[in-house]
Amino acid sequence: MEQILVGMDIRHGAWEALARACALAERIEAHVHVLLVHPPPDAGIGGAETVWEAELRKRVEQCIQTAKADGIAIDYFITEGSYEEEIIRFVRHYRITLLVYEITNRDLRSAQQGQWSLQAIRHRIACKVEIVAPRRTPQNTRQNTRKERHGFIPSPLSAHRGQQR
Repeated sequence: MEQILVGMDIRHGAWEALARACALAERIEAHVHVLLVHPPPDAGIGGAETVWEAELRKRVEQCIQTAKADGIAIDYFITEGSYEEEIIRFVRHYRITLLVYEITNRDLRSAQQGQWSLQAIRHRIACKVEIVAPRRTPQNTRQNTRKERHGFIPSPLSAHRGQQR
């Protein structure tokens, strides 16, 4: 049976990765593991981030309940430490066969940081890695949301229609 891992922390919310992992698990009858990594206590985390972590945990638990209701085998783990090191440790310990890794908007803006994190993981694990990108970029989110609210979904043809006269 395939073992799929989705890792999350403050930098890696990974909602697209979780949705992808659940869809894949449902199709191939795989087992999904969700790992929520808290930063170490000496990382200087303030109160606002602690509140954010509580909200993240609550949302993860809701997603897991929904997945279980859909018949998906899914587990949830919480650990503390470096995101990269905890992902590597978990992959090795639970013999994960697929890591679904979400590139965050922050990673897309600073490509070197995102590549460093992914490379640090990829070179030390033996499983396959599927990379998932967010559906929207920060530049078009506000504009598209406004248009979607009014029932207009932009298409490639809509840009050309205005230019033909």
